[in-house]
Amino acid sequence: MTQERPLYGNFIEQRSSGLKGSGSIGTAVLLVAMCVTAIALIAGGVMTGAIVGGLATLGFLSTTRTARRIGQRIGFLVGRAQGEHQWRSGVFSRNSQPECRLPGMLGTLRVLERSDAFGEHGERFAVVKNPRMGGQYTVVVKCVADGPSMQDQQQINAWVASYSHVLAAMGHEPALVCGKAITDTAPDPGGRLATMVESGRAEGAPAIARTIIDQVVAAAPATSSENVTYVELTFRGRMLNRKGKEDVILSELARRVPNLRARLAEAGGGAVSMVKAAELAAIVRVAYDPATQPFLEQASLAGYTDSVPWADAGPVASQESWGEFLHDSGRSVTWEMLEAPRAAVTERSFTALLAPRSDFARKRVALIYRPHTPAEAAEVSENDVDAAVFNADQGKKRISARSKRKVNATERSRDEVAGGAGMTRFYALITATVLADDRGDLDQAVSTIESNAAAVLMGLRRSYGSQAAAFAATLPVGFVPWEHTVVPDSIREQL
Repeated sequence: MTQERPLYGNFIEQRSSGLKGSGSIGTAVLLVAMCVTAIALIAGGVMTGAIVGGLATLGFLSTTRTARRIGQRIGFLVGRAQGEHQWRSGVFSRNSQPECRLPGMLGTLRVLERSDAFGEHGERFAVVKNPRMGGQYTVVVKCVADGPSMQDQQQINAWVASYSHVLAAMGHEPALVCGKAITDTAPDPGGRLATMVESGRAEGAPAIARTIIDQVVAAAPATSSENVTYVELTFRGRMLNRKGKEDVILSELARRVPNLRARLAEAGGGAVSMVKAAELAAIVRVAYDPATQPFLEQASLAGYTDSVPWADAGPVASQESWGEFLHDSGRSVTWEMLEAPRAAVTERSFTALLAPRSDFARKRVALIYRPHTPAEAAEVSENDVDAAVFNADQGKKRISARSKRKVNATERSRDEVAGGAGMTRFYALITATVLADDRGDLDQAVSTIESNAAAVLMGLRRSYGSQAAAFAATLPVGFVPWEHTVVPDSIREQL
């Protein structure tokens, strides 16, 4: 008997109440503008009222999405005029040090290494320290999963349920700032298989056997791929230790690592291991310079595990344009999710979006989680219902079917939160990278990503004007986007 495949959905966009989708701040600005215009008409006449009304209208329009896009364009042009869109490092740069450190805000990151709670007999893992924002510490877990192929539906459902427990547990971590699940895929360079074959080749083997094995090794890069998921958790140091003592913070993280590994293994993570400092530097180096992947693979197989120091993990040069990001041997485009899938999805709906393809030198799909604490979840779920009801009925003769579905979804989420369920905000960023010398590959990659997203009714938009920052957000280095915005979150959520 075939077991029925469950559906997942009920995604809710968190928005504040407001007239015509303008949000609380936009509505407040509109009401104040109407009052000021009325006073100007009474006190100064029609001409004065018209001028004040025009200025007030501009103030209201400044809270809309169109105005925010215009502001984004202005910000990009200002940054370009100041030279912030490009990065040069290495021996021939103007930097005082010849290292190829990471560009922009990533340049302040430090990588530490610590053993887990089992001490000398435990596993060592990297900790990325961001000294800004009061000190943030990030641990990265590497998961090489088997995937859903050849698995029965009952096992897949158990994995999904276990992963939901991982997300729910994030809300009970008061020091947790952000969680990410980054799926990194690329064509396999084939070096590992070739080295294994050469080391195990027996003398005197039949010629036909040697020929077949050589053909398999030669075809491996075209028929196999690298598929790894990195799970990163970023903690606020002051909430792990009020005095901010680094050794105490690292000890606290070491105590949490074994439990984190066990939870991810239970959720279908497959071969789960902590990312070490040298490994993290190589991951970042390949992301910025994808042409180095075969060479670093060979160096690792030869035993040179520390071939890339953290100080040289960045690009020699990078150049950001309005819709692309050029970095060393790669050219990338990053998209951000504007709207979650409208329809319910299954555990296989995103297979095409996540799976490796020959269209890309590399591809990263990052799900960024921002969990609510239980108290916040209860408050947010109630506010979501109020906002959905208010926005659904604004003097209309009838409520649209989409508005009804949104109201039903918010009410269902509120009931589930009241029953003990967790609530987590999530975002999605997708980065596609091709080799820099082939423009046609980039156009094909863009078409592939956008068509795969459209197949699951997910709204994507290029991260115009912020390609470098969006690219950095898909790397497993603890970059938290909302911690570096000019407008505070408390205000952005009301727009």
